[in-house]
Amino acid sequence: MFIRKATLLFLSLSFFSYAGIENTLHNLSVTGPGNIKAVSETEICVFCHIPHHEQEGTPLWNRKMPTSVYTLYDSEFIQRINYPAPQQLSEFEGSPGIISRQCLSCHDGTVAIGAVYIVRGTELGNTVIQMQNVNPDGTLPSTLRTFIGTDLSVHHPVAVEYNPSIQVTFADGTVKTVELAATPSPPIKLYNYSGKDYVECTSCHDPHKQNKRFLRVDVGNLAQDFKQTCISCHNKPGWTGSAHDTQTLTYSDTNVTTVYGEGAPVSVADFGCGNCHTPHRSQGKPLLRKVEEATCFTGAASASNVAPCHGAGGAKDIESLLPPNKTYGHPVMDALYQNIHTPLDVLYGSGVPRVPTGSFGIEFSDSKHAECMDCHNPHKAKPGNHAATADTSGWYPQNPSNAVSNVLAGVYGVEPVWPQRWTQPSTYNTTAEAQKEYQICMKCHSGWALGAVTTDCVTTFTSSQSGIPLTDQSCEFNPYNRSAHPVVMTTNEMGTLSGWNQANGRYAQPLTNTQVLPPWDANVGNQTMYCTDCHGTDNEALGDPRGPHGSTHQFMLKGPNTNWPTKPDGTLYTTGDVKAGTTQGLFCTNCHDLTQAAVHMLTRPGAMYSIACVKCHIAVPHGSPVSRLLGYRTMPEPYNFNYNGTLQLMMDGFKWNTVLNNSDVYAPACGGGGRCHNWNAGGYDSYP
Repeated sequence: MFIRKATLLFLSLSFFSYAGIENTLHNLSVTGPGNIKAVSETEICVFCHIPHHEQEGTPLWNRKMPTSVYTLYDSEFIQRINYPAPQQLSEFEGSPGIISRQCLSCHDGTVAIGAVYIVRGTELGNTVIQMQNVNPDGTLPSTLRTFIGTDLSVHHPVAVEYNPSIQVTFADGTVKTVELAATPSPPIKLYNYSGKDYVECTSCHDPHKQNKRFLRVDVGNLAQDFKQTCISCHNKPGWTGSAHDTQTLTYSDTNVTTVYGEGAPVSVADFGCGNCHTPHRSQGKPLLRKVEEATCFTGAASASNVAPCHGAGGAKDIESLLPPNKTYGHPVMDALYQNIHTPLDVLYGSGVPRVPTGSFGIEFSDSKHAECMDCHNPHKAKPGNHAATADTSGWYPQNPSNAVSNVLAGVYGVEPVWPQRWTQPSTYNTTAEAQKEYQICMKCHSGWALGAVTTDCVTTFTSSQSGIPLTDQSCEFNPYNRSAHPVVMTTNEMGTLSGWNQANGRYAQPLTNTQVLPPWDANVGNQTMYCTDCHGTDNEALGDPRGPHGSTHQFMLKGPNTNWPTKPDGTLYTTGDVKAGTTQGLFCTNCHDLTQAAVHMLTRPGAMYSIACVKCHIAVPHGSPVSRLLGYRTMPEPYNFNYNGTLQLMMDGFKWNTVLNNSDVYAPACGGGGRCHNWNAGGYDSYP
């Protein structure tokens, strides 16, 4: 009776093998369709299974197991979110990793493919089944796609716990979860050991299935199966309906079409996760196809011009807009900053101990970087352009705002805790998802990354592109300052925050609608704006992808006019240019009608006819402790513009008035021997 049951079991296994794997590469018998197959052995199941005397492993395991010590998958993300690390693969049945070690008994290249224990009742001992197209010792050649090796750090983790409940809380109370589904969608399979669920190779792969890459999921071509396999476990908030989930543009790379489309075109939407990620032999983390931005440029293709992605020649070319292709811009392609960005690095700003010790954060001192993922969340970004609805100029949003747009959705950010005016914040609240565009910019352009200032809002770092000291923009855009562009909040809100004409708050009223140009002339005082209303690409109005990727203009100034504070010939813009109508190219005139401010239209003769803009205004027009973005003579560079070795600011005092009087400006060092503004009437905006 026992012999009969065993025979039935063996016949059942044989039937399953012939019905399921006969035409797959796991048919390693002489009849197999692949190049790796036996010289003469005709049995199929014997390479993995035996009906009697099975070894450690399940079910009815017949292969010799590898004794390899594996280099396991690891990342700063799983350490920072306190996720259980993968375990060394067990050699004992009923323990995490045992099933994956069984798979690796062929695929790690340390055990001969024909190394089985028993064939038709005969123990082989040190003898192996002779195979074709293997290494001399019978192992899998490392040149094959199916070779995994013992370095599992570049492969999807196995022997890793599946735990969707893990999360990290940011300083503002928002939460980032590990983004796993509560339960994987069938037919994805988990394995329970000691009451915990684990991922094994066979969670995604069915070794008996006649299916491309042996994937359990079978919903279409390989690209579609790939995508569905990933999202069966990985529940990325905002993924459904995102750009990479819905974009119908297709690859023209013939290899992608042949392999993943099985002869049919493959769209970005078809491939989904597979455009950027690969579960095996990744070149970047986390499991990226290529290193960082190269993944964004080429996707799954061999080159950017055959990919519907963001590289040169691609569907939405960002690569051509970045340095070194442009003189100024975010140094995304600079090899010096490669492999520094890691998920959750925003948690570790200036002076914050990092997890793990010695890893990267966001600080310029040792972690300076600029990667696509610093500003874009590829899982949540929606189709379209940043501030897609443009006004008639083509440069600015029809409806000014500072709220994140669809392409910036789901990006980490920081919100400064605003101190008294013209003071660097000492506290920054990190947030899992920025709600305002400036919160994304502030990750790097504030003390959170730049560290302490030396004087005023000036840091110790200097721009490698302009040679100008970098400033803390959280200090400059502080809504308690006497003047600031309305990036953080509207000018009316800033006035309410501190009280008009109060010593600790803004002093001047908002501009009138006649002093600003469309779209800024509607609802003046109640508008906010993007950082990218001023900083962007050369030709956004003509179709360049919007955003501060790169530019030929210093500071990435954008719009019809891109010069500040000097003209193309190197001389300074002056009030005389305003009077004469020769301000073409002056950046301020993109938004401001300077002729509507009497002080800009001076008619007095001689030296007083032409006063350089930077004699009165700071050269970094984000915000100032003085009204109307004015500056005082004792301010440091770069606020005090250095023109040919001479600092330009001339005032020692200013107070805003509805009608400007001579005594509202105290500037004894200005032209004319101070005859106009030589009287210190007091009551001026204080300068800390």
